[in-house]
Amino acid sequence: MSDTPRFKLVPCVACGADPTHHEPLMSSRVRHPGHLFGQPLQAVVCAKCGLSFLNPQPVGDALARFYGSEYYVGQSSDGFDIDKHLHACEWRHDVLFQWLIGHLPEVGGWSILDIGCGYGAWLKNFDDSNRLLGIEQSVQAATIAGERFGIEVHQTDFMQNGLPSGTFDLVNGLAIIEHFVDPLAALVEMNRVLRSGGYLYLQTPDLRGLVLRRGIPQYFKLVHTYYFSRTTLAGLCEKAGFELVAVRERGPVLATSDFLHPRNFLVAEMDMLLKKNAETDLATARQRPGRREDPAEILAIVQRAWERDRPYAAMQARYKWPVLGTVIRLLVGLAFAASGRSIRKGDVRKAQLLGGS
Repeated sequence: MSDTPRFKLVPCVACGADPTHHEPLMSSRVRHPGHLFGQPLQAVVCAKCGLSFLNPQPVGDALARFYGSEYYVGQSSDGFDIDKHLHACEWRHDVLFQWLIGHLPEVGGWSILDIGCGYGAWLKNFDDSNRLLGIEQSVQAATIAGERFGIEVHQTDFMQNGLPSGTFDLVNGLAIIEHFVDPLAALVEMNRVLRSGGYLYLQTPDLRGLVLRRGIPQYFKLVHTYYFSRTTLAGLCEKAGFELVAVRERGPVLATSDFLHPRNFLVAEMDMLLKKNAETDLATARQRPGRREDPAEILAIVQRAWERDRPYAAMQARYKWPVLGTVIRLLVGLAFAASGRSIRKGDVRKAQLLGGS
């Protein structure tokens, strides 16, 4: 086994506070298959500004290996079901795309970038009058997006994208900002590739709506290096030269009874649209004052979620029992079918907008 360090302690990217000012939130382990499987994880909150993140953080080489060949493990272009994937992504058009378009001027003839484009399904929402470009680190996903969806994809790390400055009218980051080891640096790079007055759309989990019914490893996990509230994310964006245009917070939604089917839920999320209002560089961005979240309140949110949902984690464990677990799942499935409620992700996502399942 290599002795090369795979994790390192980092200061807070929002205020610069060193690890002596970071309070522990939750401990977990890496559950995703790959070379980091089983490694300990520690989530912390900065006592000075309230930003929450993993610390120690995985080092760049370890993450590059993970995203390049392990994140989409078991998926390949030969075995990928395009129709099934498109069907699974339909909810994004109604829940995310319609909200975004409703807050933008008329989109046409734009240059549009999608960071972490995956298989390219999000970009297919925009018509062909626009120039559509995806950035994707995974070889498998980039191949599928290019060959099967016809999306122009650069298979690279966004932080090494090599794109000209001031190129894009709209940059999209769906469930991506929480993946960066330095989100402020990533936001400054998004600022760089946007034209003056260009738009940035971010979608990310909302820490203030924390629910742990899928267990701690499903939320505090390797791929989510940062955990944002509206305050901390907007604050970083302002430091990076953006102004807030619109924000929407979507609470957690259960598709079924939280007791009968504790895993079947969607986490709280927020949608944030921003506009570039200033050129900046990383050194300048770090010096700008930012917003402050109450760290004591974040600690309390995590503690309440953990205590409230401990029994549901125990119920979930029973589903894994060899015989009785199968019986439980069958009975739950029959009861759920009799209720007439939908388990389609798209239907539950739409219910999320109504504040309930």
